[in-house]
Amino acid sequence: MRKLMVVGLVAVLVPLAAAAALADGALIQCNNVLPCVASGDNDRVQEREGDGLRDDIRLRGGRDLVLANKYTADRDDVSGGTGRDKINVADGDRRDTADGGSGRDLCIVDARIEAKSCASVQVVR
Repeated sequence: MRKLMVVGLVAVLVPLAAAAALADGALIQCNNVLPCVASGDNDRVQEREGDGLRDDIRLRGGRDLVLANKYTADRDDVSGGTGRDKINVADGDRRDTADGGSGRDLCIVDARIEAKSCASVQVVR
């Protein structure tokens, strides 16, 4: 009986904890509306799907994660906000801009020239 109660309690609490974690920020999949603007919470922002598509991503506050590293032969322009963001534009081309803004951001790039106003820069070769 005790094991059944523990299993039942876990079954109720796990979905509640997952919902609370998702409420902190949003998963934002950029589409054909430019610029793609984050919500100001701790968001996860993904570039538009497809090679050769230009992205203009603008962050607000929060600790955002930007993933603009999946598609190549494009120009990804990411402007950070006031938060401590992680901006990844290392997609195999050197056409991108990762501008950390006023926060203490980590920018992951293909070439150092792609990083602007970043507290930390990681170059991927």
